[in-house]
Amino acid sequence: MQSARESWEQHRAALTPISLLVGLYGFVLALTGFKESWGLVFAADSSGGFVQRLLDASLATPFTALLSGVVITSLIQSSSATIALVVATIGSGVISVDQSVFLLMGANVGTTVTNSIVGLARAHRNEELERLVPAIVVDDVFKVLNVMLFFFVEISTGMLHGLASWIVGSLSHTSVFGSFLELFPDVIDKVTEPVTLGAIAVLSRFGMSPGVEALAAGFGFFLLLVMSLGLMGESLKRALHDQSRALLSRVFGGRMQAFMIGFGVCWLLQSSSVAVSLLLPLVGHSAVTLPTVYHYSLGAALATTCDPGQIVSYLKFGEVGLAAGVVHILLNVFGAILFLLVPGLRTAPLAFAESIGDLMCSRRHAAVWLAIYVGAAFFVLPMLVVLGVQLIG
Repeated sequence: MQSARESWEQHRAALTPISLLVGLYGFVLALTGFKESWGLVFAADSSGGFVQRLLDASLATPFTALLSGVVITSLIQSSSATIALVVATIGSGVISVDQSVFLLMGANVGTTVTNSIVGLARAHRNEELERLVPAIVVDDVFKVLNVMLFFFVEISTGMLHGLASWIVGSLSHTSVFGSFLELFPDVIDKVTEPVTLGAIAVLSRFGMSPGVEALAAGFGFFLLLVMSLGLMGESLKRALHDQSRALLSRVFGGRMQAFMIGFGVCWLLQSSSVAVSLLLPLVGHSAVTLPTVYHYSLGAALATTCDPGQIVSYLKFGEVGLAAGVVHILLNVFGAILFLLVPGLRTAPLAFAESIGDLMCSRRHAAVWLAIYVGAAFFVLPMLVVLGVQLIG
């Protein structure tokens, strides 16, 4: 006789395509709604001043924009959600593509906080933590080094923004892709704008001031975006569980094999933090080496820039959205090339991660030091700098 659990699993499997479509629709709905909410926020005199000051403080310098991207992504633990929010903000005309570059860099760094939290959850055994800390930190180190390198390149030359604009401009001038780029946002708006405008109209009946109404709408669409991403991720995880596990079982090969498997698992699951976190239990049991984790993480970092959800968010806002997306892709493409092939850079993240791991685990209460590192690096210090700039300004 079939057990209740087996019956439930069969029902869940049958509902997976529906939940995936619901998550995708909720995602594009949230993008449209967030864009509309931004427009209302800045049209409202009562709240526009505060929001503008906060935005100005975040974007006051490239460095504060970078740190703002780190904090936002660390708080919501999803670079995909942060990128989608940034692209929607560009689509609303609140910020430009060149202003978004450093926010996108910060999102790249902030997404690694999930790995650290997963590591803390497994920190009850010291010998396991000694293996986990370098594996957790190596992704942080690679992304910090990559962002540092291209931060100075972008400040000096504007290379990422310039190259992305050229690529999108060239594509938009081709007849087929240009027509698609014009048509896609219109099609999406036709199926989302009636719902988003209706939701905003319902809020207006509660007698709130225009500024509070716009902020409430924006917060609601933000929650919808995060939940929709989670629903899509869970649906894909269920649908592709066996394939992901089969890929992970083959991660023990050379560095290019680990890179490609990291790319594949992340692209399927649409989350680099989830993809890397799946590998950490294997590290804790000494089944995977630090170099394997490193090259796997490089692949996952590249895949998260071009997974299906991200591509939809880029295309949703036409040329400006696609330009921001290409910036994100280029940052990680160049990073993967440099840190896979250049001799000095290829080993630097491994050396730094091992040194940080030795330093943390040589002290008593290593788990406490890891928690302090997570809190300081991803939350406290970036927020203090951004708030300090706001107060000084």
